[in-house]
Amino acid sequence: MKRKEKILLLYPGEFYSKGWGRFIHLKPHMVYIYTYLKQFFDVIVVDLENEFSRPETSEELSAFKANGLKRILDLEADLVALSCWSSLNYLSSVYFAEKLKQHRPETTIVVGGYHPTFMPGDFTYPGSPFDHVVTGEIQNIFQAIHKAFFKEIDTYRIIPDFRTYPYFDNQRTLGIFLGAGCPFNCRYCMEYKKKWSSLPVDDAVALIKGLAHEMNPRYFTIFDACFGLNKKWRKAFLSALARADLNCYFWLETRVDVIDEDDLELMSRLKIKIDFGIDSFSASMLKIMNKTLDPNAFLKKFVRISSICNQLGILHDVYLIFDHPGETRETYAEFRQFFQDVVTPQLEGGHLRVKYQRFAFYPGNYIFNHQELFTRKYGFKANAPAWWKQEGNHYLRSRDVVPSIDENGRPFHVPLKEASKMVKAFNKKAKQEALWKRLHAFDL
Repeated sequence: MKRKEKILLLYPGEFYSKGWGRFIHLKPHMVYIYTYLKQFFDVIVVDLENEFSRPETSEELSAFKANGLKRILDLEADLVALSCWSSLNYLSSVYFAEKLKQHRPETTIVVGGYHPTFMPGDFTYPGSPFDHVVTGEIQNIFQAIHKAFFKEIDTYRIIPDFRTYPYFDNQRTLGIFLGAGCPFNCRYCMEYKKKWSSLPVDDAVALIKGLAHEMNPRYFTIFDACFGLNKKWRKAFLSALARADLNCYFWLETRVDVIDEDDLELMSRLKIKIDFGIDSFSASMLKIMNKTLDPNAFLKKFVRISSICNQLGILHDVYLIFDHPGETRETYAEFRQFFQDVVTPQLEGGHLRVKYQRFAFYPGNYIFNHQELFTRKYGFKANAPAWWKQEGNHYLRSRDVVPSIDENGRPFHVPLKEASKMVKAFNKKAKQEALWKRLHAFDL
């Protein structure tokens, strides 16, 4: 019997992210890739972030590189598949690929993920250690290395094998995908699949019930880009999930202009936390972001949906982006007025928390591909336009932008201390803080 080729599935960690992003031991995308590839290969999984933690100092980074390289070189594999999931993984992907190629030039090295999908040229420079760059979904690896194995499959149709995944240690939080795609064209977004699709309702509920029976999780995190876009699917799924009567929590992310009051009534039968990407309380900014065609109706719907969530006791967050290209003194004034005159008097003291971040300049999205347009119109400038290739604090470098230039030629930035003070005062009065913290951290 012919032996299966041995493939090393490597998550190289992040050299300069520090505390940026949630630290998830069971990274859903890695579990799904592992589950799919083990049909065809003898798979070895190495997650350097799990094994050696995220480096936060230069000394820790040196140790991370040394320990990571030793870990990799102690293994024998015919192929190495690097997960450059995001731009934060770029430098670590290049480093370990180059070192591996130096020591074992015969090894075939493949790279895939969001960053290679948007920026394949970043991996094809002279002397590059990467033999193949995989764009898009998991099965496309076979377009590069074994065409006979290729078949069309949506990643979410894979039944994730948490039990045999090497970093499963009876964790009680499981990240899953029920669907993919988002047809909305928000300017800052990195989602490359625009057509929404999902598992059939019966299959989606069966997946959750099967994992609940087998593994007894306390928390399901549903990582769909836009949960439940189809109204008929959404209501049938929520009804069936409520009937399943599972003793666990659920997290999902969606839009306020997607769901309605009936959805919230169904969700109230579950233990659930919802994240809403509102992105701005300024109608002008919502237009610039291409978030919605009718910003005023969008904000009105947010207030109604949040009010119902408060009445039903549903924990929910809204996410805002400050210093997006086009942000001005006027758009910030719109935010402040809406926050003070509408959000605070109508929604304070309930189950809503407001979260915010500064705009991050990511390669591959609309803004990245139309920088000149935003520069001409607003004076936008990215001061570190290729930050993912540079050493240093990537959180700060990616956010080192000039959102706009005022009539006197001066750059405008949102006064974050002032905005933060308003948000913190609002959140301080929200209910169920201890539970929210654990749900928000994916830690149950």
